[in-house]
Amino acid sequence: MRLAFTNFSLKSPTGKKSGRFFLALFLGIFLFLTHPMLCQAGFASSTPFTGASWELVGEYPILGSNGAVQSVCATEDYIICIENFNDLTTEPDVVSAYYKNDTDADGNPVTQYSLAHQVRDADFAHANGMAYNPVTHEILVSGYSSPDASNYGCIFRLDPDTLEQKERIQLSTSYNILGIDYLPSTGGYLIQTDADGGYGFKLLDASLLVVDDWGTYPFDFYMENFQDLCVSGDLFFLFPLTMHLGIGNFIQTYSLSQKTLLADDTVDFGFSDDITINEPEGLCETNPGEFIAIVNVTKADGGRYVQFYRTRVPYLFTVSTSAAEHGSVSEGGEVSRGEEKTVSYTADEGFRLAKLSVDGLYLPVTEYPDSYTFSDIQKDHTLAVTFEPVPTATPTPTATATPTETPAITQTPEPAISKAPASSTVSFSSVASHFAAFWKGTVHAASWFRHLASAGASLFARIRKADPVFLAMPFVLLVLILLFVLRLRYVRRIRRERSRKALEHRRRTYEELVREFTEDPKDEEFSIDELLLTIDELQKEEQKNT
Repeated sequence: MRLAFTNFSLKSPTGKKSGRFFLALFLGIFLFLTHPMLCQAGFASSTPFTGASWELVGEYPILGSNGAVQSVCATEDYIICIENFNDLTTEPDVVSAYYKNDTDADGNPVTQYSLAHQVRDADFAHANGMAYNPVTHEILVSGYSSPDASNYGCIFRLDPDTLEQKERIQLSTSYNILGIDYLPSTGGYLIQTDADGGYGFKLLDASLLVVDDWGTYPFDFYMENFQDLCVSGDLFFLFPLTMHLGIGNFIQTYSLSQKTLLADDTVDFGFSDDITINEPEGLCETNPGEFIAIVNVTKADGGRYVQFYRTRVPYLFTVSTSAAEHGSVSEGGEVSRGEEKTVSYTADEGFRLAKLSVDGLYLPVTEYPDSYTFSDIQKDHTLAVTFEPVPTATPTPTATATPTETPAITQTPEPAISKAPASSTVSFSSVASHFAAFWKGTVHAASWFRHLASAGASLFARIRKADPVFLAMPFVLLVLILLFVLRLRYVRRIRRERSRKALEHRRRTYEELVREFTEDPKDEEFSIDELLLTIDELQKEEQKNT
């Protein structure tokens, strides 16, 4: 099912162009096209939750008699949830932080997903959505509905360390906000409005101003409302509210770039038989391709809990390799979660492996002399090698024996044999050394051409599997270079014109001064010193103006 949004507008910031701007933009695009570290991991499919399996990893009691956990987000160390303690009052809500990893922020071992700390001191309205901003290190909470009219259209700032409310901000007086999440690509946020805003999606900048409005949501399926949303790369996901429709649970996948609904997948959490009521509320990504869903459940004995369900969707990670001089390294690439990737490397003749760096850590080269294998890949990896010349063995000097004196024996002189001059040996050694240097340079040049061919093949492989945006980058780069050159020529022409006018103005000024001086050379009020002083002041004023 694909739904397209209409009636959207985009506002782009404008500013003055400069040579530095074009140079920075040129360098940025050049690095994007050439640097191996810019390869990013991503989902193996545009519909990652199709057929996903879920595992129950945590269950915690709901504290309020009318309470419900409404939203969730993940920071570097915690999974943070907000329980709307009572939707009919403005009583303080419950903010809970659970350990995201099996170690805490200080590296001490902890039980993963266990409760770390909890605070109840402020009302967050319905607290329907949460977004963690790792840059500003703060959480934004979308309030949605509230018995307090002043909370209409508001979001709340939350400190992720103390779990205390910091500020309330009203974004709109015409709609409430259902879901919210952070957009790493822009530093802004994605929000979804309630029925008053047509359930539409809007993009906000870092100042919380609307910069892109997708328009009214195009309905063509049954639902009661929407829960919180979760952004990951170009995709975002949310649970439509279908609890009272008797049709099961669904998770929707949307594309940010296409502004389109890509999938509406059914979700099977595998609930136990004693669960009589369930309501999925929110989703957060705890690691690349790993998600935690929070579900409010009621059991047959009347107990009410929030359950954590984890899934790992098909995901592609990137193994990046760095080319090295005096040797070759096999290409990296994308690898599916859980698979392995072997990277091999070979030194040129006369060189050997000197350093091996894996994910920024140096490993002993004796243990991995020619290859390294990444096993059970669960994240991006990098590998870099360095080669060095093989040391040349130094000959050991031979001790010279001291001659022993013997009685002189008279012998018949033999015909003298002429010996080759010492210069002959020097000449041959020089020729040999020059030939060795030439051969070493030839081998080095061949190695350089091999590296160049390898880099070209790597770039061609990337171009073959790149999207149209990547293919258009070279043409954009050429246009930027052309604009930069044209601007430089324009600036130089303007500067030449200004210099010409300044010189002409100075020439006329000098002529007038000389004329005034020569008309009355005996005038005591206008001396040579005054003339020179006036010329000096004119030059200083001219330099200041230019």
